[in-house]
Amino acid sequence: MSDDDSRLLRRATRRVAVQTGAAVAVVVAVVVGLVYLTSLEARRDATESKAQGKVAAALAAGEAGSVVADGLPSECPESEVDAAADGLGVGETWFEVCGGPFLGYVEEADGARTAAVVSFVEQRDETRRLAQLSLFAGLVGVLAAAALGWVSARRAVRPLGAALSLQRRFVADASHELRTPLAILQTRAQMLARTTPAEDPQHEELRLLVQDARVMGDVVDDLLLVTRLRDRRPTYEAVDLVAVARAVRDAFAATAADAGVDLRVEAEDRVVEVAGAPVALRRAVTALVDNALAHVSAGGSVRLRVVVDADGARLAVLDDGTGLDPAEADHLTRRFARGLVPDGEGEHRLGLGLALVREIVEAHDGGLEIDGSPEGGAAVTLRLPRARGGPDPVG
Repeated sequence: MSDDDSRLLRRATRRVAVQTGAAVAVVVAVVVGLVYLTSLEARRDATESKAQGKVAAALAAGEAGSVVADGLPSECPESEVDAAADGLGVGETWFEVCGGPFLGYVEEADGARTAAVVSFVEQRDETRRLAQLSLFAGLVGVLAAAALGWVSARRAVRPLGAALSLQRRFVADASHELRTPLAILQTRAQMLARTTPAEDPQHEELRLLVQDARVMGDVVDDLLLVTRLRDRRPTYEAVDLVAVARAVRDAFAATAADAGVDLRVEAEDRVVEVAGAPVALRRAVTALVDNALAHVSAGGSVRLRVVVDADGARLAVLDDGTGLDPAEADHLTRRFARGLVPDGEGEHRLGLGLALVREIVEAHDGGLEIDGSPEGGAAVTLRLPRARGGPDPVG
């Protein structure tokens, strides 16, 4: 399984575990809240009944006009509680004395006020301890649920990981096996096209057949390269970006000349080295130049510009063709996505395109920048870290 697939599965596993824990946390919070409120209300009702009972007992004992105190904290003087009770009205009243909650109940008969003052400090503290215990138990439950979600998610995604590995292996094997018959097909098509007179009606069809066979070969090569990049990180070496740009320019020189497009390299006459895989980097630049040539009309230009700055090396492919909307950059880097192409051109251009370029650059710890204008012109830049010991940026 590739590193990208492993990261994807781990991310999915963590997401399931977090979501499971969050769901249980919400349930626990609701339950703890209900328990706290219910317990607090029950204790308040019990305290009110107790205060009423104290007043009734005092009246029955002929102690009308007295103040009965119950459960006073040792640090709270009884005189202070009595003074607070003297200001209470008839009925039940909650008030605070000595920093703690109290309930006062007053009955008045025949001009005599009989009051009961009951401390609610102990009941409040017990309710808080119950809530804290419930929260602790809930936290344990949340952690247990998250752990269970993690284990369940790992078991659930394991078959998906195996399926992804099988898919990668199939793509790699199929791409490898298709390369030889496609090469034979392209060679035979080229031979038929060369031996068929230009005035023959079949000549144009054979030319298109050669083009389609080449495109199919490029797609297979792209799929095989992507699979290799995902399965294992290639061995990197010092690669001269200027040499890569010139090699790609030479490879497309005849194609550009036939299309009437000026294809040139803009770089100082020196080496610009990055750490990378030569074949992969050349494939990325080839894809960019191939794409640019498909969007430039006769008389236009495609430039391969290599520069060095403080952040590393940059290889930009710039054209003055049909242009592109930068807002489409994300869409264009998806596999098999295509942007605007001139009428009648590029209709057979199927491939991984900028998606392949992006994966190659990311495998080199670099970045891809896409810029342009719908009115015309586009620039695609590869940002790559310099190889150790490479030249300093131009100041």
